[in-house]
Amino acid sequence: MKATKTIITLVLGIFFLLAQSASAVPIFQVYIDGATPGTIGPDEDTWFTNSNPLDLIVSGAYGPKIDDLSSVTLLISVPQGETGTISITGGDGAVLLTERTDAADGFYNPNTDAVLDLLTNEAGNADGFDGYADKDFLPEDVEFNNHYPFQEGISDFLIYALGDFDKIADAVSNYSTEDGISYNVADGEEKLYSVLISGFSAAHFDVYGYAEADGCKSFQSTWSMNPASHDATYMVPEPATVFLLGLGWGMLRRAGRKTHGLNRG
Repeated sequence: MKATKTIITLVLGIFFLLAQSASAVPIFQVYIDGATPGTIGPDEDTWFTNSNPLDLIVSGAYGPKIDDLSSVTLLISVPQGETGTISITGGDGAVLLTERTDAADGFYNPNTDAVLDLLTNEAGNADGFDGYADKDFLPEDVEFNNHYPFQEGISDFLIYALGDFDKIADAVSNYSTEDGISYNVADGEEKLYSVLISGFSAAHFDVYGYAEADGCKSFQSTWSMNPASHDATYMVPEPATVFLLGLGWGMLRRAGRKTHGLNRG
C-alpha cells in the first residue's frame, strides 16, 4: 500500500512538472536559427548571431485560456542614428507599419505615425517616414519590459505586421536562453522569415501581439510581448569577439557613424 502511494505521488509529481513546463512557454517568442545564447555588453540573455541573411523564427503559443492571437507585430530595434535596409520574406508576409491603424478592441497598432526615415529602400508613408525615435507606436497604455536595447535614447524602432497566429497542436518550441530549447511543447504557430540586413551595425528582434481571452475572469484579453530571455540580436562583427564585451549600443552607434559617414544629429 505504501509503495502504491509512493508511485502515485511520483506520477502526480511528474505530471505537475510537465504541466509547469508546458505552461512556462511564453505567449510570444522570437529566435534566430543557429544562434548562440549569451550576454554581450548590456544586451543580456539573448540569442546572438552574425549570420546575414538570417532565419528568424517567430512563435505564438496558445495557453488554456487564449482563444486568438492577433495583430502580431515584429519589433526591430536598431542603433540610434543609423540607417540601412532590411528585407523580410517568408511566413505570411511582413508589412512595414508606418501609419496609425485600428487594431484589436479599439486600440491602435501603431498608435502614431512614423517619425524617422530609417530605411533607405522604403518609401514609408506619405511624409516619407518609416521608423520611430520613441515608443509612441505602442498601443495606448501598453508598457512592456524595458530591456536593453528596447530603450529610448539607445535605439530607433521599426515595426512589421505579421498577421494572426493559428492554434496548431504541439507546433511551438520553447526558445529559452536560460534553459535551452525544448522542441514542440506548446500549441500555436511558428512562422519562419528570411531577413537580410545592410547598413545597420546591429538589429534586435522582439515580438508583441494581442492575446484574446476566452471570456473567463482569470485571464483578460491583453497585449503581450516576448520575455527578455526569448529575444534575438544580429550583430556585426562576430558576436563572440571579446572587443564587443562591455560595449553598449551607444558606442557601436558612434563607431558606425564614423565608419559609414552617417551623422543624423
